Amino acid sequence: MTYFIYTLTGGICTYFSCVNLLPVQLTKLRKLILFLYAFGSLFLFNRIYGQASTYITFIGLLFLNFLFAKDPLLNMSCYLFGYLYTVSFNYLFMWIAGMMLNMDMQALLTHNVLSILFSTIYSFYCGISTKIIGWYIHKKLDISKYLTNQHLLKAIFIDLFVLVFFFIFNFSYGEYLGYSYGVIALNGIIFLLLFAITVFLMYSIYKATIREQTHKHRMAQFENLQLYTERLETSYGTMRKFKHDYMNILSTMSGYMEENDMAGLMEYYGSQVLPISHAFSESDTKLGALSNIKNTALKSLLSSKFIYSMEIGIKAEIELTEPIDTFHMDILELSRIIGIFFDNAVEAAAETKEKELIFCMFYKDDRLFVIIRNTALPPDHAISELRSHGVSSKGENRGVGLYNVEMILKNYDNAIWNTTYEEPYFTQELILMKPGS
Repeated sequence: MTYFIYTLTGGICTYFSCVNLLPVQLTKLRKLILFLYAFGSLFLFNRIYGQASTYITFIGLLFLNFLFAKDPLLNMSCYLFGYLYTVSFNYLFMWIAGMMLNMDMQALLTHNVLSILFSTIYSFYCGISTKIIGWYIHKKLDISKYLTNQHLLKAIFIDLFVLVFFFIFNFSYGEYLGYSYGVIALNGIIFLLLFAITVFLMYSIYKATIREQTHKHRMAQFENLQLYTERLETSYGTMRKFKHDYMNILSTMSGYMEENDMAGLMEYYGSQVLPISHAFSESDTKLGALSNIKNTALKSLLSSKFIYSMEIGIKAEIELTEPIDTFHMDILELSRIIGIFFDNAVEAAAETKEKELIFCMFYKDDRLFVIIRNTALPPDHAISELRSHGVSSKGENRGVGLYNVEMILKNYDNAIWNTTYEEPYFTQELILMKPGS
């Protein structure tokens, strides 16, 4: 009975360290599979192989996390972090309990009642603390939004994997050599310090990544604003030129009309007036609609995207019939989402014969609708799969954009995101409701 309770509480702690720190909630069936494997592997192999059986539990759970995850590297790294946390603090609390009870580690672990009591209390602690840590790193810090660089994630995963491997090696090989529990506990405290250093390094990486992404985003905004300003200056120059010639044009045309010289008037119009009117290009007319966007950063972003799309031959249309000044969302994150949608739309439309792109933004019942529709070839994947990390029809090392959109929108309960494809049009629709409505 003691062995059953000991392995059960150990399985519960292992299960909590795995599930509570994952970035995305698993289904009940997958949670059940993880728990049964954690408990079953400990119960079946711990008596035979001792602490070395932890390798079986560890590798199996790592493999299951790989199978169940949309982003395997992030999921496995979160599990490794959770495992290090639970085992490190298990050593620490056991050492503290031994000091309080004035018992050495061996006496505590071989005392059936105290061992079961400690394991039960610690399993409750694991459940509560890992839930709080999972909430903090995914809801408060939102690490999944920033840790999208696969090379960085690989480095973090390898670091955590090596640390866990040697952690298990420490207490399993120490048990094999007959180390006293005091020595193993001392090693555990050392590994706790290594774990603390790892946490500090990972937090430093997280902060540096945020700074880098913020800097890149602000630089992109600055470049968009420069392009928008240059376009406004060009349009203003054209208007000044037209204004300068306006009176001369009217005077000359009135002369032809006074003399009733319609042939001369038509010739003058064709040779002089019409070329000036061409200075007001189609793009200027379309971009004029962007004046309804009352945020400069978003306006400059849209301007740069439209100018680029029209330069490469895409028939871009803008539908903005009312002032847009309330966005129901952080404007930097909304700009990032629209930028991703636009880049995908331009790239997809360029591959089609029609080359069409339509952007519209409007209010309806206090909801802001953002719709981007473009011609596109039929997607290679199901629409539901396109938001997964790495899924793309554009080749290798792609498919991060829509995944990033999903990570951003996870923080907004007032957002609805719909993606549809009806040949030949691919449509992204984002609906932003007033918070609290």
